[in-house]
Amino acid sequence: MFEKETVESTRPKSLPFSEEVLERILKQSKNGMPEISRIESLRAENRPLQRTDFYTNEEAYSADLILLENRAAIAGFQNQVPSPGDHLICKIRDRDLLILKDEDNILRAYYNSCMHRGTRLVSERREKPLKKVVCPYHSWTYSLDGKLLTTDCKVPERGLQEVAIRSFAGILFVGLQRNALEHLEPVFEELKRFAFDSYVPYEIKKTEGNYNWKVGVEIFLESYHISTVHKNSVALVIPKNASVFDPIGEHSRVLIPNRTFAETSAPTRKDLIISYFLFPSTILVIFRDHFAMIHFQPISKERTLCTQAVLIPQKAKTERMKRHWDYNAEFFFRTISEDLILAEEIQAGLRREGFIYPSSFEPGIFHFHDCIQNFFSKHTDVGKFHRS
Repeated sequence: MFEKETVESTRPKSLPFSEEVLERILKQSKNGMPEISRIESLRAENRPLQRTDFYTNEEAYSADLILLENRAAIAGFQNQVPSPGDHLICKIRDRDLLILKDEDNILRAYYNSCMHRGTRLVSERREKPLKKVVCPYHSWTYSLDGKLLTTDCKVPERGLQEVAIRSFAGILFVGLQRNALEHLEPVFEELKRFAFDSYVPYEIKKTEGNYNWKVGVEIFLESYHISTVHKNSVALVIPKNASVFDPIGEHSRVLIPNRTFAETSAPTRKDLIISYFLFPSTILVIFRDHFAMIHFQPISKERTLCTQAVLIPQKAKTERMKRHWDYNAEFFFRTISEDLILAEEIQAGLRREGFIYPSSFEPGIFHFHDCIQNFFSKHTDVGKFHRS
C-alpha cells in the first residue's frame, strides 16, 4: 500500500505473527470482510447501548481529560533535539513543555515554567542551542539538567519540574503523571520486532477539525468503511474491507491484507498493512519500508488537533528517494484527509439524543470503549459519566 517503487533496505520485512494469525488474515482476505471477534464481549449482540452524548457531553469530556492526563502523549520527534542544547516547545492540552538534550546528551522534558513565579521560560524555539535556561522575568537561571543556578534564592526545591519522556521509533512520548509511560510497554515489546531504532519524520502535518477526539480514534480502529470512504484510494489495493483485530492489553492491533496477501505462500510486510493503536489516542501504521503516526489531542469536546507524520528509515539522500517518499506521503495524507472529513460528518450526526449501534465488524471500537470504562472503574472518584 502507498508505495510506487521498492526501496531496498536492511530492515526486517518478515511478519512477526504466528501461523494462526496469518491463517485468520488469509481467511478474511478471501471473504473481504472484517473478522468477527472470537471474544464474545466484542460482539454487537453482547454490548450495552452506546449513548450519543459519549461524544458530545461536557461531563464526558471532562472525564476524558483525566484519562488523557494519566496516559502518554506525543511531544515531538527525536530528530528535533539531536544534540546538547537542542530544544523544542510543545503544548499538551493546556500545559507547555520544554524538551531538550542536556550537556550529557540526555533527553529531558520540563514544565516550561520558572519555579520562582511560574513565568514561561522559553516562548519560542531558538535556532542556536541553549547553553542555559534563563527566565525572562527575574533572570533565574537553570542548567540544561534542570538545576537552579541562581544562588541567592532561598527556595525548598532546587530545579525545574521534570516530566517523564521516552524516545521510541523516532517519536517522543511524555507522561504527565507518574507511571504514564509504563502503560505503553506491552505494545512497545511487540513493536520492537520492526527495528524502528533510527527512523526520522519525512513530513509532519497538523490539522484541526470539528469532532470529538474519540470519533477520530474510532475511525482508525476498523476497516469496515474502506470500500466506501476510500473507494478511489486505499480500496484499490485492499480486498474490500478485510481485517483481523487483536487486543494487546489496553492497546490493540488491526491487520489489513493487501490484495497480494492471498497470492503468496510467504507474505511479508509488502502484503499487509499493520496498524497499532496505542491507547488512548495514537495510531502507528506500518507499511513495507516506512511507517506513519496519527495522534489525536482534544481542544474542546467537539474540536480536535490531529498530528500526522510519515517516518522513514533515514533521511532521503537522492532526488529519486525524495520522489519516492513524496509519493508515499501525499498518498497517506490524502487518505487521512478522507477520514477526517468523515469525522466531522459523524460529529454533526451525533448531536442528537439517543444511541449508536456499532456492528460486530468493529471489535476495535468495543475494545476501546471497554478500556475507557476500565480506567474509570479503577478511578472511582472521577468519571462517573463513563461508569455503568
